[in-house]
Amino acid sequence: MNSSNIQAKIVITCTNENISRIIEKSLEPENKELTKTDIETKTEAETVIIDIKSKSSISSLRHTIDDIIHTIAVIERVYNTVNN
Repeated sequence: MNSSNIQAKIVITCTNENISRIIEKSLEPENKELTKTDIETKTEAETVIIDIKSKSSISSLRHTIDDIIHTIAVIERVYNTVNN
């Protein structure tokens, strides 16, 4: 099932601006490797905003979102381990 345009937005509020910037920078390579999907990640203070626009299937978009969330979870664990 292909859709013409699917959009999703992920908004994450972090504990501080430093972790939000780390998340933004860590997602940059992943954002550039996708076909049929555009991902824009930006930070506003402690908030990470991820806008996703895709011409892929809903299943493909779900996998992309799962990958993003998994990556953020790993970043959070590493950040908390290093800073505690």
